[in-house]
Amino acid sequence: MNKPVSSDQDGIAGLLQGVRSFRNREYGDSDALMPRLAGGQQPKAMMIACADSRIDPALIFGTRPGDLFVVRVVANLVPPPDTDGLESAVLSAVEVGLQTLNIPHLIVCGHSQCAGVRTALNAALGNPVSDAQALRDWARVAEPACCEVIAEHGERVTENLARKAEQRLILDSLENLRARPWLTDLETRGKLTLHGWWFDIGTGDIWIADPKSGKFALA
Repeated sequence: MNKPVSSDQDGIAGLLQGVRSFRNREYGDSDALMPRLAGGQQPKAMMIACADSRIDPALIFGTRPGDLFVVRVVANLVPPPDTDGLESAVLSAVEVGLQTLNIPHLIVCGHSQCAGVRTALNAALGNPVSDAQALRDWARVAEPACCEVIAEHGERVTENLARKAEQRLILDSLENLRARPWLTDLETRGKLTLHGWWFDIGTGDIWIADPKSGKFALA
């Protein structure tokens, strides 16, 4: 008699079925995309996005494999230089994208209901809610910006406060990218354009930061 399959096993089985479907769909024809991509990649944009399972850049932005070079980290943070090595994972990918692949656009894309930002907000208020040490160390990068938002808008974590913190941290990450002279040089010479986007999970709307004022407006 076969043993019942657990829900955990169902999840893995679904992933394996997914890759089989992907292979059949993307490798089956003589002009299929994936075999051609085996020779190399030339993405037109790079995105630093959150690790949140609800944020799938390829799905949200309608891209195909090879179109978008994506880095996903909690709260889409880019640490400033000299942050005890915390920046290495993100910056190593940024270097590949901008220096090796010469990608002309880099987008920092945050989102609503970000648990990583909530972690930083609560820590900034002196009420840490997570015992996960690595998460707390990472979220500490966001605390200065969260403290500024709290000082400007209040000391109670609300949806409005969280949204302002999420958007402020996008701008903060862009400035931390610009703290790398080689990257600023690319931007100054017109080889790179930086973008700040915020995705509303509840509505599907994208809000874009004005490059001069930093204010976000509906796309």
